[in-house]
Amino acid sequence: MRIYFFLSLSLLALFSCGTEVTDNGNDDTAITQDPVDNVTVVDEKPLSFTVGLDHLRLRDIPGEKGKEIGMLNQGDVVEETGEVSDFTTRIKLRGIWYDEPWVKVRTKDNQEGWVFAGGLSFDPNAANALSEQLLELRLKSFFGQGLFNRIKDYRDAYNNAKTSNDFATLFQQGEGLRDTMSAVLEDKIDVLSLDYEKLPDLFWIEEGLPGYETALVAEGTIYYLFQNYKKFQELARKTSGKEDDDYIDLMLQVHAVDSIEYFFPAWFLQTWDYGGQSLLGQGKHLQILKVADQNLKRSPVFLDETLRVKDEVLEDITRKSNGYWESKDKILEELDAIISGDLSVLTEDDKVALETRRKQFENPSANGIEVNKRTGQ
Repeated sequence: MRIYFFLSLSLLALFSCGTEVTDNGNDDTAITQDPVDNVTVVDEKPLSFTVGLDHLRLRDIPGEKGKEIGMLNQGDVVEETGEVSDFTTRIKLRGIWYDEPWVKVRTKDNQEGWVFAGGLSFDPNAANALSEQLLELRLKSFFGQGLFNRIKDYRDAYNNAKTSNDFATLFQQGEGLRDTMSAVLEDKIDVLSLDYEKLPDLFWIEEGLPGYETALVAEGTIYYLFQNYKKFQELARKTSGKEDDDYIDLMLQVHAVDSIEYFFPAWFLQTWDYGGQSLLGQGKHLQILKVADQNLKRSPVFLDETLRVKDEVLEDITRKSNGYWESKDKILEELDAIISGDLSVLTEDDKVALETRRKQFENPSANGIEVNKRTGQ
């Protein structure tokens, strides 16, 4: 029988408190702790943890007053023994404040001791009550109760999606959450103050918002959440209906390099941090417009999302500041195919804009358009 001196999230939020202190850049910097009188008994497979940073202290009792009996380093694997402190401690590790309990663990050398849970990585899908509790506690501590409730609703919807319509609602829900969560990440994590080689492991944020991945943007100064279309494809294949499969297949073409959403899609070649060259003339614009057109002819479930892709394709064609990788002749050839393609996804205004742009491409230099950038001229 495994015994957990366990934490209910509601009680943790109510009773955990203290005064902030500065991170010492090493391991746990602690504050005052208040006990929580709550015990849960479970019987399940022990949860394995991976230590997320160097110099994480192993103590003889939970809390900062415990005597140091060992030192763990990043990558060490330990196993919980079934005991969790009945209080939390607020500690800053690698630029992030964690308000979490202490977990009794066993090392590979069979040494037992207590470590701060915020310094540990774990598998949130381990079918283990402790992993789920720690994940929810970490999300709530970082994002706050209100945003945590929205995250929890999204995760529930993700796990319970049964139809294409469920998927569409979930997808829209996730996009709104992504923007809000990314703003919190930017506000709470000062990347420039951190050692680039020792950035925090944000696996728990990705688990909180399944289908998304964290990445550094703006020259590596800000965290942002991007859609992972391979993960969404796995979910779409499990639902009834083909609309979600079709839409994700479209997005896999838009972001063909590694199936991860990015600021620069398949029809654009990034040549520097904030820009690059349009690939108009290679057929990518036409192909994506054709797929978008076919999808909307079959179903309007992803109407807004598909039209947004169409608008981005046209914006790339008509934006005056763009340079173009291919030659004038190849560009005109693809524009003619788009204009004559009888694509119902294009409005009359879209067609007028394309016709106008085509005329400008007949004499690029006179219209301030740079073409054939692949030659370096």
